[in-house]
Order: sequence, then structure tokens, then C-alpha cells
Amino acid sequence: FRSLAKRPGFLLAALLTLGVGIGANVAMFSVANLALFRALPYPHADRLVVGRTSWPGGHVGWTVSAPDYYDVRDQVKSFSAVSAITPFTYDVTVTGGSEAERVPLAWVSAGFFRTLGVTPLLGREFTPQDAQPGGPQVVMASYGFWQRRLGGRPDVIGSTITVEGGPQTIVGVMPAGFAFQTDADIWAPMVKGEAFASERRYHNWLVVARLGPGVRLSAARSEVDVIMRQLADAYPASNKGMGMVITPLQEAMVEGFRASLLMLMGAIGLVLLIACGNVASLLLARGSARSTEMAVRTALGAGGGRLVRQLLTESAVLGIGAGLLGTGVALVLQRSLVAATPLTRLGLQAAGLQPMVLVFALLLSLVTVLLFGLPPALSAVRMAPADELKAGARSVAGGRSRFRNLLVVAQVALSVVLLVGAGLLVRSFVQLRGVNPGFDAHNLLTADISLPRAAYADSARRSQFFDTYLARVRAMPGVEAAGLISALPVRNGGNNVGAWDPSHPPADASHVRLAYQRIVKPGYFNAMDIPVREGRDVQPTDVATAPPIMVINETMAKTLFPGEDPLGRQVAIDAGDDPGGMRFEVVGVVGDVYVSGQAYGPEMVMYFSYEQRPAYTMRLAVRTAGPPSALVRPLRSALSERDPDIPLADPRTMDDVLASSVSSPRVMTTALAGFAGVALFLAALGLYGVLAYYVARRTHEIGVRMALGARARNVFGMVLSRGFALVGLGLLLGVAGALGASRLLQQFLFQVTPQDAVTFVGVPVFFAVVALVACLLPAWRAWRVDPVEAFRAE
Repeated sequence: FRSLAKRPGFLLAALLTLGVGIGANVAMFSVANLALFRALPYPHADRLVVGRTSWPGGHVGWTVSAPDYYDVRDQVKSFSAVSAITPFTYDVTVTGGSEAERVPLAWVSAGFFRTLGVTPLLGREFTPQDAQPGGPQVVMASYGFWQRRLGGRPDVIGSTITVEGGPQTIVGVMPAGFAFQTDADIWAPMVKGEAFASERRYHNWLVVARLGPGVRLSAARSEVDVIMRQLADAYPASNKGMGMVITPLQEAMVEGFRASLLMLMGAIGLVLLIACGNVASLLLARGSARSTEMAVRTALGAGGGRLVRQLLTESAVLGIGAGLLGTGVALVLQRSLVAATPLTRLGLQAAGLQPMVLVFALLLSLVTVLLFGLPPALSAVRMAPADELKAGARSVAGGRSRFRNLLVVAQVALSVVLLVGAGLLVRSFVQLRGVNPGFDAHNLLTADISLPRAAYADSARRSQFFDTYLARVRAMPGVEAAGLISALPVRNGGNNVGAWDPSHPPADASHVRLAYQRIVKPGYFNAMDIPVREGRDVQPTDVATAPPIMVINETMAKTLFPGEDPLGRQVAIDAGDDPGGMRFEVVGVVGDVYVSGQAYGPEMVMYFSYEQRPAYTMRLAVRTAGPPSALVRPLRSALSERDPDIPLADPRTMDDVLASSVSSPRVMTTALAGFAGVALFLAALGLYGVLAYYVARRTHEIGVRMALGARARNVFGMVLSRGFALVGLGLLLGVAGALGASRLLQQFLFQVTPQDAVTFVGVPVFFAVVALVACLLPAWRAWRVDPVEAFRAE
């Protein structure tokens, strides 16, 4: 302790370097442990599995059809319980309180919560009677909704709330912290033949099951495979080539971000290695300054083991201190890392440092001590005491210098690997954000408007409401254009159906192309600044009694009518029991928009007239002359004046929508870029330290050179050349390593190859500039060496 306290600058640098490295690693491990290894918060969670559709060709989706679920549930013997839930929520309007509110609702089958092993905090869960057609109108509430909307009343069971204009009886309240896949406020029972539980062709449900006692996963998979083959034979039109993949629940829930977590763990591990190299280099430099001390200890009888114990004890003090500091850093980082992943949707929360994480932190600290403490200790053992004690010894400690040089080379190489990875992700993210979504997102405000079904059952009344409100919005100061659509691009996904050219019908269901269907009011394309390429827009004359029409996007026109004029052609869409589908005439072609987000590319989209296909929920798009947020209050007031039971839900600018759509790649890019930045700083610091040490050890030699006529620029170049020799070797090794490691990033890249030339040229050039800055100060010190002072110091 006294030895370390004599050099507070060294102590602080070492503690901060190692503490941040250890803390970041512990935080990443705790999140990975939470996601990949820690059991989900359900009893015997290892027995829970999910069932998902496997499509012809091997693609595995997230959902199955309701009829397939019912058939598997009724026939399978390997599961003690089988249930289903919608993997999405549907916003519904709740009224009857202080103000109307839009809340997310999910449908679940009877017994779903029992399958998970979760008991309601209050009341009961859904029963088979609740799931019968014409059964009671009941819902269950989340703990948060019960507290926020219902005041946390203990007598809430049996009371009613108004959902979409109809009364619903609350039969249960879930415990605090419960979450599964979707952030639902209320749940409604899955009713056979209703909502999304009707057609075998529609895949809208995630199957969740619990393995029976003693049943192995392989046996359950074999039994489900047999059932699905029987269904394919019985229903070839919808089930040909289809199967159901049974996967452990935890594995399925984290597969979307498993690769990201593992990649970030690897990256932060490299940062720790670089940090250890840096501290080892500091200790080697400090060891050189203590060489006389070590020589005296040896001369007085200390053996090699005693010296190693002495130095490793000092390293252990540093390692324990860094471990304690790192634990504090980990506690701070852990919550933000958990918030950046979908773990909360599985009911997993950051819960401090669990025993396994504490053990990892302890082991990591000990391993770190060996990584940075053992090389200097071994170096001290190998020294020759007599040489060190000679008066005027000018040894440059060649062995230690070579080892420090190797550390710098390794630091440069590892930093280049991280920088290339970060550069690829940054390039990919820039490409993603640079994609034109097909509309002008600037000064565009969006919101949801949903009409209660009971009060607006008449389609003419719904249309009149939307027309009147839209006219009011267009008349507001600062509004340049406004439109309505059933689902906005990027913001609202889903709702696709089969569509085909009736003159070339598909051979079977597996050959049907899916197209997104959207319902619009006239003026929508103008508000979004989506160009009309051919034909016309939806017009007010496209009423219910007029011939059914549609406007399609360019991708759909090229897909269904390649090389042909689509105007006037017929398009059939999947219409339930009608095998020929409902037919619509194409009257216009508009530009492509990225419906699901910039990363997915343009897809087939068809737009229908609201009068011909009226909906209850529409999305508002308002183009403004000034800041869009200034219009939220007037829009809400105008809607409340029309009907106080209709809220203006989730008002957001389209810029915010686009930003949130790329939040996942942004988090990964930012994290890896941050790690790479830390690695670059540490590598530059290590390079500076080696060169500063080199100049300090060779001050006498430099003085002799200059006394014998060497010019200052020659000395300056000597130091720079030594630094760039180390950097050059590190860059070569780093680029070679990055070429191999970059392939691991393939799945995260958008319109950028793993061998992107710009990145692989730019990173070494950038690193060379940083290295030049790190080399300049030691070189300048060598330049300024005064021969007389150098000899006088001797």
C-alpha cells in the first residue's frame, strides 16, 4: 500500500483503466447471464416451449394459425398444457374515467397464465367458458393498469370498464412485474372463430406449451411433426409443406439479440485485454525504475519466488481495488444495458449483482491481476543484480523493452479489430439512415384515431366523422396538408394478405404473394409527399356503390404486371371463403414507401378507398409549416370537441418514428464505437508510454549522438520511426484479424460488405494519424535533449 501510495498518478491511471474495463465486462456478463442463462421468471421455466410455423423452404416464422393451434392442443399428449397468445398488441380505447385512453390489448387463450405457472394477484384467469362464442365479455388487467387507471382498488374484481364502447368485466389482475412478449395493459380471451382466431391461412398466434412430466423435448417434437403432417394431408390448400417448430421458450425469446450480446461481450473483452496490456506496460516501466531496489533485495537474499510474491501482491492490491471500482461501474451500466434490450418484455429485470455475477467479477479481477501483473514480476526475476548495481549502468533493459513493444503491437492490433468492426457498423447505420423512405418525414406529425365500435357501428357515420375532423385539421393555422390512412409506413406494420393477377392465379397457397393493404382518405398521398406515378389518386367519387378500385405501389405493379401497363387491370385479394378473391381495378400507381422500415426494402402495397372498405381506426398525417409538436394541443382539442370519448393517441413526429425504427442498430453501433474509442485511446496511451520510456532510457545515448554531430531532426526521426515500426506491425496484424472477424458482423450490416474497402483503408489511416500524435511528444522531448545536461545527469 505504501509503495502504491508513493505514486498516486500511476495508481489512479491503473485503477481507472482496469476499473472501467472490469466494470464494463461485469455489466455485459450480467446482462448476458440474465438473457441467456438465467431462468425466466416462471416456475420450472425449462419445461416451457413455443411452437412456430415452419414454411416451405425452411423459414421459421413467429406465429401459427388458430385452427392449427386448436388441432395440436386437442391431439398432442406430450404437453401438460398448451396455450396461445398474440405476439402483438392491439390498441383499444378505454373510456369511463377522467379522459379516454388508448391502451394495448393482447388476446390469450384460456389457461395461458396457468401454462406459464403465473397466478393472478387478484381474481382468476380466463376459463374455457370465457372463450366460447357468445360468452361473457371479460378482460384481465395488468398491475400497472390497475394502479394507474383503476386506482388500485381491492374490490376491482367484478367491476366493469368500457372498452371500444362496450362494457367489459374485470375478472383478474396480474401481479406486478409480469410481462410476456408484449407490453399489454389488458388481456381478452381468445374466442374460436372471432378476432384473429378464424382462418387456417392466417398466422397470428404464438403457441406456448409446457412439457409433461418426464417428457423429453425430442419426443414432443416428433409427436407434433406427426400431427402437422396429418394436417398437411387434410388441408393441402393452406398447410402443404408447413410444419411447427418446437423450441425452448428461453432460446426462442432471446434468439433475436443473442448474436448482438455475444458480439458485444467479445468486443468488451478485447477492451479489457488492451487495458491489461496498458497497465502491464506501466508496471514494466515502473519496474525499470525499481530495478535497483529489486537488485538490493536479491543481494540481501530474496529469492525469485519472494520477488514474484512481492510484485504480485502489489498487483493484487491493484486488481482488488479495480474490481471494487468495476463492480460499482457495473451496477451503473447494468440498468442501461438491460433497458437497451428486450429483456423487460420477458419479465426480466436488472436485479443488482447476483451471486454468479459476483463470482464472475471476482474471477475476472484475479485473471486480470495475472494478465497485467505476472509479466513484470517474471521480468524482475530474470534481471542480473550485479549489472543493476554497477555504478553508472546504462542498460536499456532490452528484454523488458521487447516485451513492452509486443504489448503495444498487440494493443494496436486489437484496437484495429474493434475500430474496423465499429467502422463497418457506422457505415451500415449511415447507409440505413440515408435510405429514402419514399415520403418526406420533415415537419410531419402523426397520431392514431380510433372510433368506438358500439357508437360508430354505422360506416356512414364513421366516414362523416373522419371527413369533418379532417376538414377542421386542414383549416388550422400552420397546417399545409393532412391525410388519413389505416396504417402509416414504418409506424404501423402488419395487415398483409394474398394478392394476385386473376389472369395468372397461383397454383396453391404456398405461391401466393403477400401485399400490405391500406385504406386511405383522399389527400393522403399529398400530405405524405408520395408521388403519383401513373393514373390517379383515390377520389371522393370512389364511394361504396362505385366499382371497387385500388391504387398500388411501383413494386406491386412490377411484380404482378412486369413490363405491362397496370392501369385498368384487375387484382384479386384473399377474401376468406371466396377462392377467386375480391377483385379491384387498378386506377393509379404511386411511389414505393418502406412499410416496415428502411432495412426491409420496398414491399407490395395496395391502397383502397375508405368509402369502399371503411375502418374504425385511422392514422392521421399532418404536414406543418412550423414545429409539428405545436399542433398537438389544437388537434387534441378539436377531437375532444367532436367526441370526448375519442383520444388523440400517441402523437409523434415522423422523424421520431424513423429514429425509433433504427434504435436497435443505433444501440449496437454506439456501444461498439464507444468500446473502439476506449481501445484507441488506451492503445495510443500505451504507444506514448513506450516511446516516452524509450527516450528516457536513452537520454545519455541521444546526448552522445548529438555531441558527435547528429542533427535534432535525425533524433526526431529515430523516435518516430521506432513508434511507426510498432504501429505498422500492429496495423498489419489488426487488419488481418479484422478480415476474419468482420464476417461475424454480416447479419448486422446493411448495404455494406464485411470487406468494405472504405473502412479497411480509412481505419489504418485514422489510426496512423492518432499514432503520429502519440509519438510527437516523446519525439519532441528527444529533439530537445541537451548533450551537456545529459552528461551532467550521468
